Amino acid sequence: MLGTFHNWMVILDRTVRAGGHDLHAGLAAAGIMLPDQSTGGRLPVALTRQIWAVAGQTSADPVLGLSMLEQINFTDFGELGVVMMAGGSLPQIMERIARFHRLLTDAMHYEILEDGDTLIVTIHTNGDPHWRAVEFAAGLIIGVLRFRLDATLAPLSVSFAFDNPEGQSDYESFFDCAVEQGAAITTIVLPLGEYRHAPAGSEVAKHFEPVLEQRLASLEATSGWIPKVAFKVRQHLVETEAEPTLAGIAASLNVSPRSLQRHLAGEGRSFQDVLDDIRRELARQWLSAQQGNKARNMTELALILGFSSSSAFSRAFRRWFDMTPMQAARGGLSG
Repeated sequence: MLGTFHNWMVILDRTVRAGGHDLHAGLAAAGIMLPDQSTGGRLPVALTRQIWAVAGQTSADPVLGLSMLEQINFTDFGELGVVMMAGGSLPQIMERIARFHRLLTDAMHYEILEDGDTLIVTIHTNGDPHWRAVEFAAGLIIGVLRFRLDATLAPLSVSFAFDNPEGQSDYESFFDCAVEQGAAITTIVLPLGEYRHAPAGSEVAKHFEPVLEQRLASLEATSGWIPKVAFKVRQHLVETEAEPTLAGIAASLNVSPRSLQRHLAGEGRSFQDVLDDIRRELARQWLSAQQGNKARNMTELALILGFSSSSAFSRAFRRWFDMTPMQAARGGLSG
């Protein structure tokens, strides 16, 4: 199941309370019941979306995700917090965050790419988490880097795949760079320079990394096949803009197509079901980001999602949302 561990709720609740508000009262008023947090486990993405929405309304904070950084105690994350805050070069720190972040949530993942004198961090979402979760993740990355490398470190640019006009000035102030909203994908472009060869990571991190590797392996073994296939399908669509095939995805997971079909069937889904879910999610995100801007060519979106033609995309879109892509681009598609 895609979701986020309960640690996140502790920080969110602390942040809302710091503003003089009661998150749990807001959740109760909205009829949202939280599972027993003492048992651990993940909160489903659909539930975290509801929690974020209520937290935003309750706090009236336009940049709630960034405000959470003021309330973070990295001991909230246990060994993961220790490793996230360990030293090293900028690439080393980011690779560590990208690798172990899944222990906190698998509702998003990071792609790290060195390009000349820059490091490009792309935040991909899984299962359509709330945009405030992405806001928090981007802020957390910069917060960690400033703590470990340089308190004045500023990205070269930040692009968000959501629109939050009320937060624009706060974003520019926090990130200290140009911030674009309504982009196709969320990216943070970081300067390498002197940060490329910072001192090596601490011995403490080296001690805890094997522990986290074991937890990650255990998580991989118990997370089921649907999240694994969804991750590969999304990655394929974003990187190639071509339709992923059962054989291709199976090969990337080191299983035969027949075995993959059997695994998915055991979880009540088919490969086509997963592909359809990811396409629907990406289409909703992409078009939601375009609302208020000039709508892009629907042929382009069909290509991004790996459809053979815009007509095939339009038929699928009608099935998903009961409206045409153009109607959605004009504002008909709700959050």
